[in-house]
Amino acid sequence: MASIDIIEEVRRHIGFKPIPKIDPNTQAPEPGKSQTPDLGNAVIPALLVGFYKHTRNESQSADLLNLKDTDNILTVLFGDKRNRIIESVSNYSGVSEADGETEMKNTVSSIIEVLRKEIKDINAKGVTTFFTEQRSNILKHLPVELNMGELMDDSSVDDRTNKMEGPMSGMMHTIEKIFSTTK
Repeated sequence: MASIDIIEEVRRHIGFKPIPKIDPNTQAPEPGKSQTPDLGNAVIPALLVGFYKHTRNESQSADLLNLKDTDNILTVLFGDKRNRIIESVSNYSGVSEADGETEMKNTVSSIIEVLRKEIKDINAKGVTTFFTEQRSNILKHLPVELNMGELMDDSSVDDRTNKMEGPMSGMMHTIEKIFSTTK
């Protein structure tokens, strides 16, 4: 499996502006980066959190990449939280919910294309492993204003420690991967 930055690959594939990392101390985009909320800054990390959470169940993991009907994908990823997540992404980005939902559906197609290209073993274990390895990278780009942890009933998603970098944080993220489960 290639070691890629899924945020950057999807962003490039779609053509969005660069997505800043979130400073764990201030919970704002890193200094020197755009402070303006942007649709790409919200859509890509939010959807990838949905993919990550969905892939914690190995029996569902590979199904994501084999979906033919992407109209229903937001319900597959977010279940009964779908509308609240669309609302959160749209509010953060300053677009209508209809536009936010349309962009989210379009972005899912791009995410699936990138994943099909990057994941050589499109099976349950391969997809689950890929997202386990990408978790800390995804969370480093997730704006806290989206409240994805609360919306997905997983407080670790918005936890500041997941956005930290450096030797000690890197070691802790490695240990986290070793002990992560597919609940």
